[in-house]
Amino acid sequence: MKKHKQLQQKRKQARSILQYVPLRFVSESLGTDVGWIKETSTVTINTALKKKFKVTHVRDGDTFEGKYLEGPNAGESTVIRMIGMDTPETVKENTPVQFYGPESSDHTKKMLTDKSVYIVNDKSDDPYGRTLAYVFLEDGSLYNADLVAEGYARALAIEPNTQWKDLFSYLEADAKSSRRGLWSSDATTSNTNSELMSFLEKKASEYGYSNGEFQPDQLITEEMLLKFVIIAIYPETKALFLAKSFYDLSQDEQFQQILQYAIKAGLVAKDEIIDGNDPVPLSYAHTIISRALHLNEISKDVNLSDFGVSINLTNAKTNLTMGDAILLVEKAKNIHDPLQEYFSHMAEAVKSSETIENLSSTLSDLALADKLKTFAGNVKSSVSDPELLSKVKSGASDLLSSLQSLINGGWKDLINLTKIKKAVDETNDSLKKAEDALKDAQSINYIP
Repeated sequence: MKKHKQLQQKRKQARSILQYVPLRFVSESLGTDVGWIKETSTVTINTALKKKFKVTHVRDGDTFEGKYLEGPNAGESTVIRMIGMDTPETVKENTPVQFYGPESSDHTKKMLTDKSVYIVNDKSDDPYGRTLAYVFLEDGSLYNADLVAEGYARALAIEPNTQWKDLFSYLEADAKSSRRGLWSSDATTSNTNSELMSFLEKKASEYGYSNGEFQPDQLITEEMLLKFVIIAIYPETKALFLAKSFYDLSQDEQFQQILQYAIKAGLVAKDEIIDGNDPVPLSYAHTIISRALHLNEISKDVNLSDFGVSINLTNAKTNLTMGDAILLVEKAKNIHDPLQEYFSHMAEAVKSSETIENLSSTLSDLALADKLKTFAGNVKSSVSDPELLSKVKSGASDLLSSLQSLINGGWKDLINLTKIKKAVDETNDSLKKAEDALKDAQSINYIP
């Protein structure tokens, strides 16, 4: 609390000074670049080496092209990607235009096109050949910070380039509370449901994505979908895929490891051709989730819609976004456990039915033996046709009643009849539990 009060006092002092002293004078006096962020009355001071740069073309809100005007790189052209923040996408391949993306792009075009700016590097560039940098305007202001403060961008800290991390986090929080730019009420309406967005952001973090990295409208790749499904349905793998050692692997090594788990789990067939960078068509997402839930073991006629998992396949080439993928995988995760219970109870029912079938051959009453064998066959058939469950349970009740009457009447196969009745009773109990588990899987309330 004390520290907060001191910070507020410093801001007031800075605001008081800057009301009367031009920033250029302060910069020249201190030998540094001093900038002013009006939205939060915040002073920025840069002491790092800067290189003058002429902007010739703006790609979108956070990326532009141009050439150096001075220093060892004078005359050299490059692409600058501003760091510490991220604007909504407008031109990224396989990614829809995101909310407030056009506004962010237009703002940067207006502010930077054909202007001279100053480039300051942090610790590294990116693998795409771009120069990662902080951009200072002629008046000394840090343009990256301005974008976050005005709501044109989200804060996004990626190691090792985190020099202004705390400032950007503070500016984003202020922009959110003031509902500026992409945090405006229109943004809330665009996202349709703030509770749902909070849910998606929370789940995205469980899959290894920070709030700044999570873009609900971004198209996901096959590699990302497989990773989501594996982490969600096989939680013992989560520690592995989110471990530092995993991220130390190359992208190709990461994909190969994910692919091996996917094949082992039955999500991908061994001879299936997978390109981890391809966007995911809805039809393929349907296949992956169905395999994860082993729906083919229930019935060819059973599909995801039977469990409230809706995938629109009217256009099978429509690709899956990150937000929709998270919802889809979360739904699959929630129905996975009750479905596993269903399979487990059905396996117990089949095992008991085999006991019934074996014991029936010892009976002298051939008609009863045939009746028991038919019942055992119906139990096995119901594994792949859940609609038979009610009929099979009804048959079990009739059998139990008949067997009890024979036992009470002192039937000569009394010992075997008692064993058969016990097996029928156990089969019936397993069928009831299986049916209940299936109903649970079909009635779970999945998301907010």
